[in-house]
Amino acid sequence: MEQVFPLGPIAVYLHNPFCLKPCPYCSFYRVPYHQRQQSDYLRLLIDELKLWKRKFGRKIEAKSVYFGGGTPGLLTADGINKILQEMQLEPDAEITLEINPIQITPSFTNELKTTPINRISLGVQSFDDEMLELLGRRHRAADTPAKMQLLRDAGYDNISLDLIYGLPTQTLAMLEKDVEGLIGQRPQHISTYLLTLDDDSPMAMEIDNQKIPPLAEGDLAADMYEMICGLLAEAGYLHYEISNFALPGYEGKHNLSYWKSEPYLAIGASASGWLPPWRYDNPADINEHRANIQAQLLMPAKELRQGKDEEDDFLMMGLRLTRGIDRDKFKHHFGHDLTEQRQAAIDKLLKLGMIKLDDNRLRLSEDALFISNSVIGELL
Repeated sequence: MEQVFPLGPIAVYLHNPFCLKPCPYCSFYRVPYHQRQQSDYLRLLIDELKLWKRKFGRKIEAKSVYFGGGTPGLLTADGINKILQEMQLEPDAEITLEINPIQITPSFTNELKTTPINRISLGVQSFDDEMLELLGRRHRAADTPAKMQLLRDAGYDNISLDLIYGLPTQTLAMLEKDVEGLIGQRPQHISTYLLTLDDDSPMAMEIDNQKIPPLAEGDLAADMYEMICGLLAEAGYLHYEISNFALPGYEGKHNLSYWKSEPYLAIGASASGWLPPWRYDNPADINEHRANIQAQLLMPAKELRQGKDEEDDFLMMGLRLTRGIDRDKFKHHFGHDLTEQRQAAIDKLLKLGMIKLDDNRLRLSEDALFISNSVIGELL
């Protein structure tokens, strides 16, 4: 099937896999940092963008750009500018850079100000030094306020902080301190993630070998989620997606493209994209990815998602939003109401109080958010 490229602006994700030190819980594709390899990879990203430009027949029009990783903060300001120069940025484009707190210095922020980056995602993860040590993070809790001040002094007024919870030995009291620490920094956005581990991650193996206690699960994990939601709501944060909270007007524009099933372009090794009707994954290997780009091969591993497959993807992503799915938009896109062929499952979930359904929207109930995967699975 011939690819039909989006005519308008699109979200763009770029993956930088290099890390100074791998985190024991992380399963994303990453490689040890070397300056020369990072420079070579920068050229690869630019070559990939130029190849897409030829495929599109024009510069990529970007409504949002997200530099993820790995450690995208290892890219230089000059490198970031060279990447962004290969795109046509919308005037109000949201351009996010993930950064580790240890990277934030006066010289770093001064250089970063020479780029169009206008949103920072800061991997704080915890305000407890014991938990930070367990996570393999190099900063300490006392560092975060000063790092936040450096960012604010540099003019950054759209900052997102990450929190990881459900860690070994973590208690509700410890988590409450973490959440209060986040609120005290008054970021515009907060992302909270229940820690899950792939079997081959170093932390999972330590748990299996009984070197550290297991992760929080069951009632404790649910209580943690409920507490996070309550504390952030009291502090004025809107709970707009299962794991994400924002002050009014600061919802993450880039990730909203994912949850709304809008097209997004993926650049870099291991990055995943959606250009309807294709979902695709770049190889999780820099050399293999480079060989593809040199051969002018894009979307080497792609999967056709049409009909029920696309509907399932739409539901799975859209129901992560607390507003849920607009039934009119669903019908316009797929030609029928979302209740068709799902009425029995919908009736069951309505009776259990797991979903809300009216003339306009289908959404999860508050009780269903923590067990969203199971609830959404009933509808697929």
